[in-house]
Amino acid sequence: MQCPICENTCLIPENGTGRCGMYTNNAGAQIEKYPDQYLVVVPSEIESMPMLHYHPGGTFLQVCTIGCNLKCGGCVSWVLTESVDSIRSALHPMGPDDVVARALADGCRGIMFCFNEPAVSFFTFKRLASRAREQGLLVGCASNACFTEQTFRELLQHIDFINIGIKGCTDETYARLGAASVAPVFRNLKLSIESGVATEVAAVYVRGKEDEVRETARRVASLSPDIPFQVMRFIPLATADRTDEPSVREAENLCREIGSLLRYVYLFNSPGTMHLNTRCPECGEIVVTRGFNGPMCSHVTDHRDNGTCVCGYRPPFIGTLEKDGGVPVLGYFGGYKTISSLESIQTVLAFLGERNPSVIASVLQNILETGFIKGLYERTKRIDSWLDTVDHYAELAGRIAEAKRLREYTERYVSLVIERTSGVDRPSVYFSLGHPLIAIFGDKFECNLVEIAGGQCVNREIERDDTPGMTIAVETVNRLDPEIILTTGALGYPQKDFHDVCVNSGMDVRAIRLGRIHSMSPYRSSGRPDWILGLLHMANIIHPELFSFDMKTLSDEFYREFLGATLGSGGRSRSIAHPRVLERQR
Repeated sequence: MQCPICENTCLIPENGTGRCGMYTNNAGAQIEKYPDQYLVVVPSEIESMPMLHYHPGGTFLQVCTIGCNLKCGGCVSWVLTESVDSIRSALHPMGPDDVVARALADGCRGIMFCFNEPAVSFFTFKRLASRAREQGLLVGCASNACFTEQTFRELLQHIDFINIGIKGCTDETYARLGAASVAPVFRNLKLSIESGVATEVAAVYVRGKEDEVRETARRVASLSPDIPFQVMRFIPLATADRTDEPSVREAENLCREIGSLLRYVYLFNSPGTMHLNTRCPECGEIVVTRGFNGPMCSHVTDHRDNGTCVCGYRPPFIGTLEKDGGVPVLGYFGGYKTISSLESIQTVLAFLGERNPSVIASVLQNILETGFIKGLYERTKRIDSWLDTVDHYAELAGRIAEAKRLREYTERYVSLVIERTSGVDRPSVYFSLGHPLIAIFGDKFECNLVEIAGGQCVNREIERDDTPGMTIAVETVNRLDPEIILTTGALGYPQKDFHDVCVNSGMDVRAIRLGRIHSMSPYRSSGRPDWILGLLHMANIIHPELFSFDMKTLSDEFYREFLGATLGSGGRSRSIAHPRVLERQR
């Protein structure tokens, strides 16, 4: 039988599946393999879908299943979309009534299907959407819009809002993703606009593909210049080439250019950018202020009276605006941070030697079902609790001996650094999250490493709130006057760009005058087990008179011992646990 749902139009053999692996042919009837089963169900702000002009700041229940009908390099959700049969055991059943009851109990305005493609769970989503709307809930989804025309028209009858992700504007680009043509995407975008469904566009920006983003913007503008246009700065996850990642400066320049075509252009995956804010197209004043909130997400931090500018103009927002919808925005539960946390767990398991997909899926299932993931943010702030968390994963996976070996290695080097820095003068250190004015919270893991490495982390002196991506005033940094500035170095700010932003913002501190701005790249300073290499790199930076660790030798030894691979520069891969990344390094 031929699948009618997406433009792949797969011929599904009896008892077989099509390309997405999510439907089977049972005596000529198309059947979902995992009906009414979900991987993640969590209340979150709608900006984590992301939608920016639809009930801004509102709380919606995010749901996802597994699988996708495209094969996008660098997919942020690769843990869900690749090898669906391996992760299927992490799914849990929830009928439409159960999901709707959860949304109502959590005070959600509606339900949004995101993280993976709704086309691969179309019947499940349609049942859920029908039931949700019967109960007065709003319903929407994020989709690549590679539906057939007939099925997309059916989808539009069941939803109120949609974010259409566009990967490029040429057939060649879509052929690399496994699709025949880009034409259905723009056809369905036009249908969505004409149907009255609230529609926003997310365009992927890969370095060297600027012309595709420009042409995508022109096509969107031809439908309406008021369509919110989200530029997704490409983050090379999974097996993607790191050189495909544009800098934040390059992405901001492209956004300014596209702004001549469209009235509302936004930039994601770029901490510190001003291009997440909504400006009044009449006078240029900011009417909604947003901050970086992890991959593919933002967070409303402030807005003028219900989004109305001081000049009296109100951009085409739908619904009322909220500044605090009551959903926790810190932590790893909610938005794409949930997916990132699942990848981080799989990464830890890889360092423990676990490669069996069924074991990995069972661990993820336990973490989700028990709610362990909700406390992960607090558990990973300190070394002792981080090691205890690794022990928990190891117990679930039957890798206790491997976790003990990792703990012994880690504690040996931590003790060495602590011993050598005992009683030394501690230079003041400021730690930024990519952008110079995005300060890492003072209680985070990175700041604890600074103290262990013999520094005094001035981030702890910064007054904070619960807003993710803590943006501080340049006057605050000048008052703190750090002797050393550290930056994660992996969020789109090359060293020169970082220095230029420091100077152009009016930052005047000892670290700049002394030339002591240092990137942590290629070493991690949190999350993955190889943060221990980041600590040693940090010790070299803060106290060069005490430490001269041979980082290349130590890195090679560490990855060989705990991953069974000599990664070299590959150790910088963001998705180090991806099976094909590991296979390449063997």
